[in-house]
Amino acid sequence: MVRFLFLIGVLISISGHSQSKIDSLEKRVGLEKVDSLKVNLLLDLFDEYQYEDPAKADTSIHRALDIAKGIQDKRYEVMALNAFADLLNGRAQNDSAITVFQKALTLAERIAYNSGKGIALLGLGNTYLSKGDLIQAEAYHKRNIAFAGQVDDFEGMASSHNNLGNIYNEKGEYKKAMEAYTYAAKMNTEIGNEKNAGINLANIGLINQKLSNYDKALDYYAKSDSLFKKFGFLPGRAFVLKNMGVVYRNQEKPDAALEKYHQALESYKQMDLKREMSQVYQNIGNIYSDKSQSDQAIYNYHRSLSIAVQTSDSINMAMFSQSLGQEFFYAKKWDSAGYYSKRALEMAKVVGADLTVMDGYKTLSEVNYASFNYKDAYDFRILYQTMRDSLYTIEKRDLAEGIEAQYQNEQKTKEIALLASEKELQALQLSKRKNERNGTIAIATFMLLLAVLLYNQYRIKQKANKELQELDQLKSNFFANISHEFRTPLTLIKGPIEHLEQNPEEKLGREDVKMIRRNTNKVLGLVNQLLDLSRIDQDKLQLKSTEGDVFKCLRTASASFNSLAAQRNMDYRVKVPNGMLWAAFDRDKLEKVVYNLLSNAFKFSEDGELVVLETSYANTELVIQVWDSGRGISKDKLPFIFDRFFQVDSSITKDREGSGIGLSLSKDLVELMDGTITVSSEEGKGTYFTVQIPIERIKTPQASVEVSIREEANEIPKPETFEWPKADSRDLPEILLIEDNDDMRQFIKKQLLNTYRVIEAKNGEQGLKMAMAYLPELLITDLMMPKMDGIELCKKLKTNLETSHVPVIMLTARAGVENKIEGLETGADDYLTKPFEAKELVVRVKNLIDQRQRLREHYRNNAYTVHPEKITTTSLDRKFLEQVLDLLEKEHANANFGVPQMQRSLAMSKTQLQRKTKALTNESPGELLRNFRLKRAAQLLSQKADTVTQIAYQVGFNNLSYFAKCFKALYGVSPSSY
Repeated sequence: MVRFLFLIGVLISISGHSQSKIDSLEKRVGLEKVDSLKVNLLLDLFDEYQYEDPAKADTSIHRALDIAKGIQDKRYEVMALNAFADLLNGRAQNDSAITVFQKALTLAERIAYNSGKGIALLGLGNTYLSKGDLIQAEAYHKRNIAFAGQVDDFEGMASSHNNLGNIYNEKGEYKKAMEAYTYAAKMNTEIGNEKNAGINLANIGLINQKLSNYDKALDYYAKSDSLFKKFGFLPGRAFVLKNMGVVYRNQEKPDAALEKYHQALESYKQMDLKREMSQVYQNIGNIYSDKSQSDQAIYNYHRSLSIAVQTSDSINMAMFSQSLGQEFFYAKKWDSAGYYSKRALEMAKVVGADLTVMDGYKTLSEVNYASFNYKDAYDFRILYQTMRDSLYTIEKRDLAEGIEAQYQNEQKTKEIALLASEKELQALQLSKRKNERNGTIAIATFMLLLAVLLYNQYRIKQKANKELQELDQLKSNFFANISHEFRTPLTLIKGPIEHLEQNPEEKLGREDVKMIRRNTNKVLGLVNQLLDLSRIDQDKLQLKSTEGDVFKCLRTASASFNSLAAQRNMDYRVKVPNGMLWAAFDRDKLEKVVYNLLSNAFKFSEDGELVVLETSYANTELVIQVWDSGRGISKDKLPFIFDRFFQVDSSITKDREGSGIGLSLSKDLVELMDGTITVSSEEGKGTYFTVQIPIERIKTPQASVEVSIREEANEIPKPETFEWPKADSRDLPEILLIEDNDDMRQFIKKQLLNTYRVIEAKNGEQGLKMAMAYLPELLITDLMMPKMDGIELCKKLKTNLETSHVPVIMLTARAGVENKIEGLETGADDYLTKPFEAKELVVRVKNLIDQRQRLREHYRNNAYTVHPEKITTTSLDRKFLEQVLDLLEKEHANANFGVPQMQRSLAMSKTQLQRKTKALTNESPGELLRNFRLKRAAQLLSQKADTVTQIAYQVGFNNLSYFAKCFKALYGVSPSSY
């Protein structure tokens, strides 16, 4: 169905009609004696009446047709026929319109009337499109494009390209539609028809909206709106504003959507377009419904319904009544909900709106259930389910028929190919002799065996090479990752020690000592894992069994994760049987297995999810199960997770740190204890590890240590009460620090806090949002971070006009030259490798901030001319500043040119322009414009180019006293003294 494709076309035709003009035309028609002029007047009168008074429009066009038939110049008859056909098309009398357009086309071709032929071809294409015959519509528009190209009718070509875009859009060929709309916009722009170009751009916006490319859609809507605004084209503006509201709602920006809907509503009120007004009220009600503000939603749905009733719009009456019924249900007003849903149901059945009928059944079922009327609730639910199944069955049946037809065609093709091959084989067998066949078979067999042997050797060699390359790559990745694992904790150990060395009179704080201990234990744990792997490879790792309580060991190992679970608000459950399991086992190795499995579960689970450790013992077998509700592991990676150095997430944006040896070590340790470890997983649902270890229970000694209930309890400590940090209100430069390691982030913050205000982000995605919101003086970011790495973050910052000027220091544990080059190529201003000197970081931060300040001072102190390349650090900033200075050079003499005009010329909002000019020049847009004019005045005064008064006027000042005041404030002397 052609829905929104003609909406813009309809809007073009809507315009105000002057009663005085109609009266004038009627008077002139009555006085006119020349038939050809009278036809023209009647066609003009028809245009005025077409949307004002349909009956009088019919009279005018029929009078024009009757008079035109008697005129020798048949061009007038073609004009009248085209106008009459257009009227029929507008009234949805498509077949009649096609007949009249064909008659006009035949007559125009016979008398070689190019203009009339083009209009007829365009009209036929539009009419077939209205009718839904896309094949004929496309054929006529392509025919019109070819003809318009021959007679240089560029406007006709543009119109047909726009309509081709509508056709391709309806067919779902969005790429072709986009190309057609773009071509139409380009052509309309070239011929100066900017209003139609705006319509083309709005159509492109609709395509992007349909494809969920919301940012592009908003961009095209803004461009089309600027053109509509230029020509005061209110219908086009209203249409664009309404669709911008739809986009903002899809982007979950309800306040922005409401603003656009209200602007569109005011425009439709001015044009008195009732149907559009009712739809906008419906859209506004949807926003308030999304925000759970039922009173406001109900108010707007009532407004939309009352207008639909006024205009006798049955479909919308049913739809809006259903919206009211649903909203009253949300507001728990069951009587009103039932009343409006029943009304919607009755009207929808009459007009055949099946989806609204289905929704009505559903709402009535819910209302009756909430009102404890279970029988009616059940009946309506059955009706809803039946209708829903019916609608979807039709779709499934059509799909099945299509698949069956395709299958039958493929089978027939295969049968034909099989018959042909059998005939060829028979012919070949008959043409060969028996001895030749035997000889050929013998030679072929020998050659085949030889080829198989050679190919098998080649495959073995290739497979070995591939495995060696993969192993080499895994080792390279392992050493890169393990170096990263070492460098971060070493930085945090090295930093406080160097500070203590440089300041012997100071003492390390308690938190610094705890941080050093944490990171020392982390390095020690990594070293121990590497040593264990080495011993396993050399068969030197042996079990050291001692008697003890296995269950107590498991409780103790699992309890070490309690604080982490509380910190991340996770549902951490430990299910270990009460009592004792006294046996001989290797405590250290069992703890390492449990620790690695739990660590892996926490690593690949989001905050607030579930992690479970469950233990059981039966038939001399200890079973340990660890599972989580995290992200899971894909089927293609699951077979490799116990391989040495393999990592499920090997990207630079790993959510959690890791070296790829934990699970491999766990498997080796379990097998050393004659046990087995298995895993099952499903993406998005979690991972399930099962460890089975043979353990022989021994009799508990009488002198065993008593188990304290309090000691055995495995309660998760409650998280400490969160307190909002106090805002830093010091007048100091602001630095954004992005680092996923908490210790590293606090260490760096501590080095900078005395000199700067520091705001923090835990990952690249959060850091990008904060950079856009705060526009800091400088940004420090880690390279390897979750969700968005430092490389991508830097690219986004340096290619965005709002943030391109912010200096970036990149920190990384990757020490290779290629890593450093990659970081600098993305636009990073500086690069530091972990472990680094804290003092070096502070100095580099100071140098970059001072450099930016010197660039601003250079601009402020420059007397007359400014070179953008000397006060910018990126090509994007340079281009922006060149654009600003060119604009000021061009417009500074215009007294009416101010900041609003500057915003429009640069296509920037007030906030964007304020932030950017302040960052680059330390001046607001108003100060920038005023000081530019004053500097130009000083230049002219120094050259004695004219009088003070004339120079003031030349640089855009109308008020001489204000000019003198500003001049003296900048230069310290009056203009005449200067």
